[in-house]
Amino acid sequence: MSKKKLTAEQVLYCREHYKPGSAEYGLRPLAEKMGVKVDVIKDLVHGETYKDVGGPIRSTVERVPAEVKAILAAAPDKLKELSERYGITEERLAQFLPKVRRAKITDEVKAAILREYEPYSREYGREALAAKYGLSASAIGVILKDAPRKERVKVADYLKEAIIEAADDGLSVKALAERFSLSRPVIKSILTEAGIEVKRRRVDEETKSEIIAAYQSGKSLRELEEIYGVNRATMADWVRGLKPPKPKKELTQELREQIYRYHSQGYGATIIAKTVGISQGIVRKVIDGEL
Repeated sequence: MSKKKLTAEQVLYCREHYKPGSAEYGLRPLAEKMGVKVDVIKDLVHGETYKDVGGPIRSTVERVPAEVKAILAAAPDKLKELSERYGITEERLAQFLPKVRRAKITDEVKAAILREYEPYSREYGREALAAKYGLSASAIGVILKDAPRKERVKVADYLKEAIIEAADDGLSVKALAERFSLSRPVIKSILTEAGIEVKRRRVDEETKSEIIAAYQSGKSLRELEEIYGVNRATMADWVRGLKPPKPKKELTQELREQIYRYHSQGYGATIIAKTVGISQGIVRKVIDGEL
């Protein structure tokens, strides 16, 4: 389908009346009035097209009005809406988003994390503590790594006897840890001292298949270790050669318009592909009108 060609009078009208963000003379209202895409209006007001027609030409440097900066400072989630309304790229607007300050990690928070952390626990593992204290999982890891070794947990004799009896009844290390609110290493140590052999838990085929499926759906080995309590090295052997499938990004009309816009601003296919998250081949086909 051939693109609609505007008359010189229409081009002059757009260039003379264009007002960023205006409900009547913004990019979208003018595009609707002329029956063309927003990018067509944007290109002509910046002098990228219809170069033989006169009229005022706007600078290609995207100016961000003060009112837009104020809105972004108060409501960062409106970035996309402002981008469409004012015809300014999201990348440009993102430069004016309020800076996110890292949460200060006080000594009290560090102490609480060290006290609560339990390896492989859903409630007290790295991810859970990161969410609880507003930190990243890597920050939790740094705290745990730099901290001095915990003193050996002292368990009363009567509690040790109860643990040993429960183990004789067939409870697993994991079940014992949950019942007595102790870590699995402590439980293993108590059982070993009592002469009870702690066998490595066998993972049934159903659980193994479940872990492999979860990995292929995008879960990381670290997440799976937290969930299932299975050593990462063991799981790595199971999934060796497998890769989580990359979700295919649907080529929507909005994505096409983004590609056209970046192309009209002089960006190459490589940069556009990285920016919009789609392959160079598809970007080139969109630019060439094949898709």
